[in-house]
Amino acid sequence: MNFSGISPDGLLPEIVEIKNHPWFIGVQFHQELKSRPFDPHPLFSSFIKASIKE
Repeated sequence: MNFSGISPDGLLPEIVEIKNHPWFIGVQFHQELKSRPFDPHPLFSSFIKASIKE
């Protein structure tokens, strides 16, 4: 497991990934609040792309 995002104070992991997994990303923040129907957050776009490959 890779901690790829850390809180601003450096104490908590905000984003975790598993490197050899096709798509495993866990986030602490609310990416859905930054997403719009015609301008989705990159996490949503990458999830859909990974789902199509499977």
